[in-house]
Amino acid sequence: PEEFVYGEEDFVLQAAGWGDPNSAPSRFDHALLAGWSDRMERGLFRYRLGPLPTRILPGPVRLVAQLNEQRSAERRPPQPVRSLRDPFDPGAFNFTRLRPAELLLRLRRTGGPGTPPDPLLVAINASPLERGHVLLLPAPARRLPQVLTAPALHGALEAALLSGHPGFRVGFNGLGGGASVNHLHLHGLYLDPPLPLEEAPAEPLGPRLGLLRAGPAPAFLFFAPGPAALEPLSRAVCRAAEHLGGQG
Repeated sequence: PEEFVYGEEDFVLQAAGWGDPNSAPSRFDHALLAGWSDRMERGLFRYRLGPLPTRILPGPVRLVAQLNEQRSAERRPPQPVRSLRDPFDPGAFNFTRLRPAELLLRLRRTGGPGTPPDPLLVAINASPLERGHVLLLPAPARRLPQVLTAPALHGALEAALLSGHPGFRVGFNGLGGGASVNHLHLHGLYLDPPLPLEEAPAEPLGPRLGLLRAGPAPAFLFFAPGPAALEPLSRAVCRAAEHLGGQG
């Protein structure tokens, strides 16, 4: 993969607004999308992604519905889940088996703020939901199961700050939550519709912690005042996730 070295000066702390004529892709956006499009042209995906029928469903939650028949039919079948704590299975498909050409970038920060996260590999998602849909892989050679860790989240949050696009989002889906591979990974993708949850009011629960009730389910909202606070924020998020996972 291409080595992508970044520093604090590369963080986009205020992404351009939707439809802002002055918005411009960042260096990270250029590198990710150029590599992604190159792999699409080389036939490394399970299907060729074209325009997808998309609509916002009526109702207060305004869910975004999208028809992606090829992903439904051609994605890799999800691995069976026995519990939220299934160990890594070296005999099942995992990301150490990716073809070298599927790897796009290796993200590595130099300098402040705070301790840099571990390097993060960026690979194509061979069954994409959207243009630019990638996997964020923290040290796949360690063969960690699909349980969120603070170092992985820290690296993924910094990746989100590298994008100048308001719709670049990072997500994690665990076992039983749609993950098809039990090998630690997060997702990065560009979604054009703004989500109501991003503007929903939050009830304060404590310092830098709130509760959102406006979405399909209640959600915790963790705040970081700046990039230097992403490391402790990641630890706080993972403590909450570990508690919830422990309750099944």
